Amino acid sequence: EASKLNVWSERRKWISTLDTRVLMSKIEDVMITERQKKLLDFIIREYVKHAEPVGSALVVEQSNLDVSPATIRNEMQTLENDGYLVQPHTSAGRVPTDKAYRLFVNGLLQQENIGIESRSKRRIDNAFAEVAHDPREINRMVAHLLNELTDNLVIVNDSASDEFYQKGLASLLEFPEFREFGRTFELMSFFDQFDERFIQLERQFFGGINELQHFKIFIGRENPFGAIEEETMIHAKYHLPQHRMGSVTIIGPIRMDYEYNLGLINYTAEKVNTLTETVENYERAQ
Repeated sequence: EASKLNVWSERRKWISTLDTRVLMSKIEDVMITERQKKLLDFIIREYVKHAEPVGSALVVEQSNLDVSPATIRNEMQTLENDGYLVQPHTSAGRVPTDKAYRLFVNGLLQQENIGIESRSKRRIDNAFAEVAHDPREINRMVAHLLNELTDNLVIVNDSASDEFYQKGLASLLEFPEFREFGRTFELMSFFDQFDERFIQLERQFFGGINELQHFKIFIGRENPFGAIEEETMIHAKYHLPQHRMGSVTIIGPIRMDYEYNLGLINYTAEKVNTLTETVENYERAQ
């Protein structure tokens, strides 16, 4: 645990040198080879799983890149020089930067379909089979369901009333990234006034409260609020019954499982839209 906390502390020092509020939705024009992309993908997935800096020896043993250890070390050094990796002083391994995660996420978003594992799909299907057709109940179910499946903080909103509901701050604080007292206090203070903050967020950064859109993803210092610039925020909207618009926002560590979380959010939003369409079609037929 101590080594993990040192990694988070070192990362905070490193990101403080970045330009404030740089929205890295576009990667800088630094050439990155296909091998480097595969190497970065391996490092990100390992770091997401284990929360430990990834060393070149592990890459050689498990990445199937089929190149020499010297080549792996050189490529990791190049990725570090280009801003995709950082090396904490306490470890010989590297950890991904916000820039690396943005490149990784942009690649996921280019896929035609982000999959979802069958067990999670069944859990979501079962929950929707039992939910009432009331917008408030649907939103609350979405919050509880996604918190259960991700352990991240989930915030849902109903545009008709600007009524926010959150679930999962306690589970979010269980991640090793948040076990420093100062970091915990900072997050708790921020979410004390989350209703007012997220009304502002919906209107300013998510394209207007009534506009249906795909994912909005803020990684690290892309976040509009300084208090959560070491987290990732994923936002999506969906139609609710009674001609309302709902939204879901997941906030978790930058070291989140993006592929898993995006698949869950996408599938859940589609289920809400399908349910709403079914309810409205029934009402029109009466």
